[in-house]
Amino acid sequence: MFRYLMIFACCLIASCGQAKIEYRNVLPDLPAELRTPVSVPDRRAKTLGDVGVILSDHVEALDAANGKITAIDDIWRTAEAVGNRF
Repeated sequence: MFRYLMIFACCLIASCGQAKIEYRNVLPDLPAELRTPVSVPDRRAKTLGDVGVILSDHVEALDAANGKITAIDDIWRTAEAVGNRF
């Protein structure tokens, strides 16, 4: 009987101190490289070859911008997935 009384006393003491739950909004860390705009060199087209170079510059800039958007999306999806666990 004394054993049950001790177990009850231990459970009672252990349950008295409840931790306060505190909620915080945490923003994911986005690197500065992802927040900088992608620039395209300003070139003048004089020949058809220049048009090809300008087109190539724009395609490279578009690929870089899409890569940044994909990286930001991955960071946000990870943050949302972690936030939904709690």
